[in-house]
Amino acid sequence: MNILGFAAAAFAWDTDSERSSDESRAGHARHLLCTQLKCYIKNRINKLQKTLIHQETGDRGVDVMKISIPYNDSRTVTFEIPDRNLSEILRPNKVEVPEDPQKLIEQVLQNPIGSEKIEQIVKQKESPGKTGKKQVCIICDDITRKTPVHLIIPSLFERLNSAGINDKDIFIVIALGTHRPMTEAEMIAKVGRESYSRVKVYNSEFKDKKNCMIKIGKADDGVGIWIDKRVACADIKIGLGAIVPHPAAGCGGGAKIIFPGVAGEETVASFHLQYSSTPENMFGAPTSPSRESMEKWVEMLNLDFIFNFILTDQGQVYNAVAGHFIKAHRKGVELMKNVFGIKAKEKVNIAVSSSYPATLDFWQATKAVFGPDLWTTSGGSIILVTDCSEGFGPHPQFADYIGNDDPEQLLKDAYQGKTADPIAVSGGVTLGRMRKRKRFCLVSDNVGPEYARVMKMSYFPDLQQAVDSEMKRYGEDVKLGVITHGGCSYPIL
Repeated sequence: MNILGFAAAAFAWDTDSERSSDESRAGHARHLLCTQLKCYIKNRINKLQKTLIHQETGDRGVDVMKISIPYNDSRTVTFEIPDRNLSEILRPNKVEVPEDPQKLIEQVLQNPIGSEKIEQIVKQKESPGKTGKKQVCIICDDITRKTPVHLIIPSLFERLNSAGINDKDIFIVIALGTHRPMTEAEMIAKVGRESYSRVKVYNSEFKDKKNCMIKIGKADDGVGIWIDKRVACADIKIGLGAIVPHPAAGCGGGAKIIFPGVAGEETVASFHLQYSSTPENMFGAPTSPSRESMEKWVEMLNLDFIFNFILTDQGQVYNAVAGHFIKAHRKGVELMKNVFGIKAKEKVNIAVSSSYPATLDFWQATKAVFGPDLWTTSGGSIILVTDCSEGFGPHPQFADYIGNDDPEQLLKDAYQGKTADPIAVSGGVTLGRMRKRKRFCLVSDNVGPEYARVMKMSYFPDLQQAVDSEMKRYGEDVKLGVITHGGCSYPIL
């Protein structure tokens, strides 16, 4: 007897028991038992209704998975798919975090990799000119990264002060690359109110070559290497950042804080074009052709010391490295993989990828398609889910370049100076190539269908609609995978 038949019998039995309840204690006991039985049956039916969707497939139920992924810092989005079609959900790996991040920071500063401690580096540096005052520049990343630089800066101040450097001879430059300038409130949040009150804090300059930039050499392609004059002229340079996967450099951190962090627009464009000249997907790789060139340039400038955090998906401090900008960085990449390199069991037809935590704009959000590109089968679908709270981002032509059907010619045009925004060309070429081998779908409240049409992506206002539409393309045996933090994680197959 099925559960509905059993329920009918129980209700009938209960009716009989009510008729005889005044006649015997046995009837009363039967009534109590049936009441309990009815409650159990109702609860059981409710539970089945929550976990099964009944489709027109005879009397067979289909198990359904309800999946939530982060959309921004305060919101998640949800969709459902049949359980049999879900390959797996790739989440950043859980790692043990230190109880006291400050204690970890001190240990890392005390044991740098491939270099002396920062205070020893300062003491050994020759005094500049007649004044004998050494200028120290601390370069840190901007609002597009969640690096908690406010935790490390006070420790650096203490060590620099102990080495004879006064606060007035220390300044901070925020490495914008070609991102928008940070506001004063954002600067304070980034470096900490106390640190902001102790030293001068600047946004880097990348456009004003005449007044704010200095040329320190030429890249392999003959392009001048221009960087922010304040950074170039500092006697000691300390780079702060975090190590996460990156489309161009393989991983962020290390020398990238200088190039393209505080480089001129022309130099940043050269860096990005070199990345788009590499056809392979380098996301999460310990090094790349772009990084190797970048590190050669930084060697010319003398980046004296780095401190790079490795964070969890929640932004907690997991680990850190300090010291030489290459040797320490490579150790940091190994640690980063413990969090963001995620083993996948198989290729999938469809990958749903949240761009979180890269949700500021579309320029940042596109990081979240590189992991799915590695994971999906040839011709597979990538559903990019992204907030883009500040809209499309700093490169308006980026959409046109993504939608260009001849990315190789576009790249040639950029090298010949025939494009309006060579920095945007680099990303456009890379995504244009990807678009030829994968199908792109976009779900976003702030980058709408008008952008999607230009980029030749399918736009969906709702994630469930996107999933349902793409699943129909592959039939009943379709395999779908989910990357919850596509902006900073990648699959390892």
